[in-house]
Amino acid sequence: MKLADRIAVITGGARGIGEAIATRFAAEGATTAILDLDGAAAAETAGRLGGTGHACDVSSRAAVQAAVAEVLAAHGRIDILVNNAGLALMGPSETLSDQDWNASIGVMQTGVFLCSQIVGQHMLDRRHGTIVNIASINAWEAFPQRLAYCAAKAAVVAMTQVLAIEWAERGIRVNAVAPGVTRTALVQKGIDDGDIDVVAYRARTPMHRFGEPDEIARAVLYLACDEDSSFVTGTTLCADGGWSAMGWAVPSSG
Repeated sequence: MKLADRIAVITGGARGIGEAIATRFAAEGATTAILDLDGAAAAETAGRLGGTGHACDVSSRAAVQAAVAEVLAAHGRIDILVNNAGLALMGPSETLSDQDWNASIGVMQTGVFLCSQIVGQHMLDRRHGTIVNIASINAWEAFPQRLAYCAAKAAVVAMTQVLAIEWAERGIRVNAVAPGVTRTALVQKGIDDGDIDVVAYRARTPMHRFGEPDEIARAVLYLACDEDSSFVTGTTLCADGGWSAMGWAVPSSG
């Protein structure tokens, strides 16, 4: 039980990769507190895992403060924070609306800042804690029509490094996982909408398949576990089937 007796907060944990992380953590002994914009879904997932669900808009300081206060009242402390909440709003850069830009940056960049700062203050007081941010290969690998998403995920990598070096001597480790194309409901919607070409994506990935949510969750587990990754901070671990390692697309050999 790698996370026995740990209290873990997972943002965007009601579904997708966040749900897989919460499920994996619970299986390893953690008590999970799920923060999600959909409070009912957060409560349902958390209840199934023996944790607590909390409605929270991570782009709002007041909302994050209230949710963190609820978690501390329920569990007494926070040992692990996983900043997972995200969204994918796609479209041509020349017509990207202020609304879609602000929503993307608000959740995936400002949300990481707010949650890290507010939970981080509690961790710094205790001089112990682990933060794992969910970045993306889009922090380095540009995809068309994803300007806000790529910008936000690049910022997540930078924030991970800054927080790691600031807080290293104060007992806090900060790392990130950068997933490649992972089989979630969000990706399936992209396939259904014609935004994702399954054949092309598989051909571009050296392992010739999509990732599964639990594979990302296991990478997060490694970074969250103090015993396994005690000397790791400020790093971003790519879990992408080799996508970011290959500089150009090689035709599949079959």
